[in-house]
Amino acid sequence: MFLFIKALKDDFLNKNATCATESVLTKTLWVVTVPALWTEKTRMLMRAAAEMTGIGEHNLLLASEPECAAVYYINLPQKLQIALGNIGEPGTKFLTADIGGGTGDLSAVEVQSDGTFKELCNVSGERVGGEQVNEAFYLEMYDSFKGGKVRQLFSEAEYYEIMKLEEEFENCKLTIRPDTSDEKIKIPIPNLVREKIKEKELELKNNAPITYNIKTQTLEVKRRYVREKLFEVPCSLIHNTISTVLKEHAEIKIVVLVGGFAESSIVQENLRSKLKEKFAEVKVVVPTSPFRAVLTGAVIFGHNPLIFTSRISRATYGIAVNELFDETKHNQSKKWFDEEDNVHRCKDVLSIHVKKGEAVALNEALNKKTYLPWSKSSKVIHLQVYETSDSGPVNGSVMYTTDHGCKKIAEISVDVPTAEESSKRDVSVRMIYGGTQLSVIAVCAHTGKECRAVIRFD
Repeated sequence: MFLFIKALKDDFLNKNATCATESVLTKTLWVVTVPALWTEKTRMLMRAAAEMTGIGEHNLLLASEPECAAVYYINLPQKLQIALGNIGEPGTKFLTADIGGGTGDLSAVEVQSDGTFKELCNVSGERVGGEQVNEAFYLEMYDSFKGGKVRQLFSEAEYYEIMKLEEEFENCKLTIRPDTSDEKIKIPIPNLVREKIKEKELELKNNAPITYNIKTQTLEVKRRYVREKLFEVPCSLIHNTISTVLKEHAEIKIVVLVGGFAESSIVQENLRSKLKEKFAEVKVVVPTSPFRAVLTGAVIFGHNPLIFTSRISRATYGIAVNELFDETKHNQSKKWFDEEDNVHRCKDVLSIHVKKGEAVALNEALNKKTYLPWSKSSKVIHLQVYETSDSGPVNGSVMYTTDHGCKKIAEISVDVPTAEESSKRDVSVRMIYGGTQLSVIAVCAHTGKECRAVIRFD
């Protein structure tokens, strides 16, 4: 990823060569988009890759791709907004589905009176997209030949020949319409494969969906077959993913399709047809250029990163602690004796900062918690951050880091303030949620001075 970002950055600087390079770097906000389903660790790796190219930490902004698409729509000319169901009016609730090559990301928002957004549900995603059609095509192609030799031949082919095949299939894939006929599409194949067919060392099975045209020396497959067979699985996954959100949020009446795979009229019409069966009032809208919606929205988001005033926490986040043991609520198996303080403690307790499904305002500091150094001589507090898909404890129960589904995702290192009295070395920690990334701030509980805190994701 470093190479891709560096190439884009260098190209931008070359086109602005008349300006001082250092000036452009420091005065430009670089927006990097990421899929909604990416973990905090993956987002941090993307940020690190961007910073390695020379982009400063404070000149970099990560943006969720479906959210960028929502920003794009809210900034369309008024006539287009009206045509899309008055999508920009305060109170309008809509679902953005960003369907690209490998992922389908969803974001449901409500337009506020001041034009900002409030998230309605967890940003979600599925591994679904145009690549599944490509993979299905390869499997059909391999299966159309007798024997198992064809896979090896493709692996030995020249790289540019494989790229040409994929590019041609990609172009054909987007031109296939729901009402397409039995007209065939032609796919070029590597020279090595053509030679083996010519020498009859490689033969197609009888009645295989993919055939070979001797005159054009290309593989051929009916458009209807591609539409009905190869698009079937990804289209069903897209429908099921969107339907799940619509069932939970009946107030959403507009679905916005964006992303490269959304350019396919098969995807568009398939979704409209299936949603009509159970969600007759829901309108599916697609921009003129679905592929550019995220890109354009990212630029607009860079100019107004505060447009999302509230987000929904997609998980429960907390820190592992050792509490004073309480016979009425703690598990006996977690009990241990702290010789230094001469007390019994409970290990593996999850000190919750935010629960799954909670609405969190942008950059809101959540549930301040106070922590003490493990040892009186410690200069750094190491706090282990856990997440779980569980919504949190009920009826005063306790959650443990060893509970099923609870996993460590990061570690926070906090510099402990120097003080003669150990009781004055406690640190108040707040997790900052509501932005694109999880972050943290820490202050000395007694002086109010901020402590250096670093979060490292596993």
